[in-house]
Amino acid sequence: MVFDQYFLYFFLYAMIGYVCEVLYCSIPLKRFVNRGFLHGPYLPIYGFGALIVVVSLSFFNAHPIVVFLVAMALTSALEYVTSYLLEKIFNTKLWDYSKHFANINGRVCLLNATLFGLMGLVATYWIHPALTRFVSHIPDGVLHPLSSGLLFIISVDATSSIFRMAAFQKQLAEFRLRTKELEERIEVLAKQGCTPSLDRLRTRLDEEREELKARLNRQSRRFLNAFPSITSKSQEQKVQLELLKMNLREYRSKMQEQRQRLHTAAKELKNRGK
Repeated sequence: MVFDQYFLYFFLYAMIGYVCEVLYCSIPLKRFVNRGFLHGPYLPIYGFGALIVVVSLSFFNAHPIVVFLVAMALTSALEYVTSYLLEKIFNTKLWDYSKHFANINGRVCLLNATLFGLMGLVATYWIHPALTRFVSHIPDGVLHPLSSGLLFIISVDATSSIFRMAAFQKQLAEFRLRTKELEERIEVLAKQGCTPSLDRLRTRLDEEREELKARLNRQSRRFLNAFPSITSKSQEQKVQLELLKMNLREYRSKMQEQRQRLHTAAKELKNRGK
């Protein structure tokens, strides 16, 4: 039963963390930003971080400054380790704070640490007491099936997301190889002169290359929206990710212009009808 209770705490904190991240990133951009590595509306790192804080600091509730400082340290350590492990597994940094003041290897920074410290205070003094009361009212006959079902959902989601990330990495590699091959063939055709058949073949190769780019751009949007600072140690992959980010910015700009035109057109039609 104790495991079921703490797992439910973990899940609820993961959902709260997701909401905070989405609001924090969406409000300045004035558009919805779906944060996180998983498909569902939860961020496990917040679940783990919150549990570490509320359990570790349960004996220091009378000292808010200690709670704040230790929460900063514990959550930053968790974020650093998570970033390190994800980079080792996927050869990609999903977030990079290198441009932020007082960062450590781009994995953690003072701004985030301060925000996590404040969230630690909120969790310790307000959220966790409320969650404790809420969970304590769940009947034992419901608590175990509920926590087991949520554990199953997160496990399936995590497995699917890992495979999706691996597939994305594979697509990046295949795109580089296929694009290089197409460009080499186009270059060979260019050296052979201009005949109608060669021109048609070169046109088809150009179209195939552009289709590959368009497909990769579509498939990369979910990751780039969730992790706008994603980067890689591989210089070649790093350049490719930067190109994808640039393409995404152009795509957003075009979508914004299109929405603006539609809004203007709708406004004109409305004025004509008056």
